[in-house]
Parts: sequence; C-alpha cells; structure tokens
Amino acid sequence: MTDRLALDLAPPPGGQILHHTDRATIIWGDCRDPQIIASVPDGYGLLCTDPPYGVRYNSGRSDRFQEIPGDDGSVDWPGVLAQWVGTTGTTRGLAPSRHVYVFGYMPDQLTGPLRLGSAAELVWDKLDIGSGDLTLPWGPGHELFTFGVHVKRASDRAKSAGALSARLRRGSVLRYPRPGRGRARHSNEKPIPLMRDLIESSTSRAHRIEDSDLVVDPCAGSGSTGVAAVLSGRRCFLVEITRTDAELAVQRVQAAERIADLMTAA
Repeated sequence: MTDRLALDLAPPPGGQILHHTDRATIIWGDCRDPQIIASVPDGYGLLCTDPPYGVRYNSGRSDRFQEIPGDDGSVDWPGVLAQWVGTTGTTRGLAPSRHVYVFGYMPDQLTGPLRLGSAAELVWDKLDIGSGDLTLPWGPGHELFTFGVHVKRASDRAKSAGALSARLRRGSVLRYPRPGRGRARHSNEKPIPLMRDLIESSTSRAHRIEDSDLVVDPCAGSGSTGVAAVLSGRRCFLVEITRTDAELAVQRVQAAERIADLMTAA
C-alpha cells in the first residue's frame, strides 16, 4: 500500500479498490456513484453506517479534523442510502428483512426511503461529555441513531412485517466509552465494542468466512465498522470518499485481519 496522501483528492469514477480479501473490500470512492452502488453484492446482510449529518461539525476551537465531505446539508443522505438498500425488486441490495443501523438520523427520516417495516430510536451513551460546540452551555454525552428492518414489499410493510425480527431483545441505550481524547482518528469515530455489539446482534458468522454475513458501510470514515466486522468473523464492504481516511481504514482492517487469521488458526 502507498503512503497516506495529504492531498485533497477526488476519487475516480467507479472508485478505486484499495484492499480486497475474502474478509474485506475497501474502496476509495463516492458512495453516491452509481458504479460503486452497482458493485455491492446483492443480498448482503447488514447496512451499518454513519453518514454526514449536515451540521458542518465545528467544535468552536481550532480542530485537527477537517469538515467531512457532504456535511454541508446539501446531500439527501436518506435518499442516498435508499440506493444502497435497493430501490426495486426483492433481491437487489440489502437482503429482505435484514437490518440497518444509521447514526445521526431518526426513524421518521429513514422509514420511507429505506423501506423499514419497523424501526427504533437507539442511544449511544458515551459515558463522557464531549467538547461539542463550545459556545453552548451543554456538552454532548450521547448520540442518537436508528435501528430498522428493511422490508422490500409494500404489502409486507403494511402488515408490519419485520416487527419481531430482533434476535435478542435489548434496551435502547448502549453504553460504551468513546475513543479517548487525542486517540481518535476521525471526528465521528465510533468505538469498536459498540460496533461489534450492533454487528453481532444483527448478523451471523459461519465456519467458512465466505459464508458469513456481509456488513456494508458506504460512509466508512476510518474503518471502525470494518474492523468490528472482521473481528466478529463477518465480512465487510467499505466505501470512503476521503483518501487519507480510506487509507487509514485499510491499515486498520488489515491489522484486524491479521488478528482474525490468528484466531482462526488457533
């Protein structure tokens, strides 16, 4: 792999595959690119992603993280993700009655575009107070996100299909410390234990890695979803538009693959 680039580069049409193994595929590209969307294997097992919120993240101080592409409010992210779950037919995109986790968006924003038969608002309790916007008197200590069940047929959604799909009934607040100050590699980086909890609650692993569920993250950032998927014995398909973040995701997923290989050989 080449050294990480400091340049603000635009990915080529169709993206560029930076890493591909039986466990992981990582693409430097724009997740809105139809060529990239068409390359996602149909019938995958889980959509788990943290798209830009349209808030132009700013902590109120000089920050080492740059503004995230697409975080200016100009992108219809629920509409983009609708392309990833599949807009027509019953076999394209996310498999029927499988799950989605989307950070930063509420069920009423996602139910229609992602064709959710049931959905719930979840809370990530960070067990700490973040800096957030320092001009405000309250510091953020949690993050909201949506769990939903993708139901392809409108007739099934009308019958509330998927309402009882959760494998384990859990509380809606998940408590995991956020990555420690100074150690986070991305402004919205999620802790690996949190992502493993979501992935292991909504997917299956198999004896052979090629038979394990595929976890898809079209807004991969520094690759936490991929790391969690690999360490959980699942496969991952990641897309990231920022070149330096995509390269970092490759490094982190490769390290996770080495650990997973050792665990398999043990």
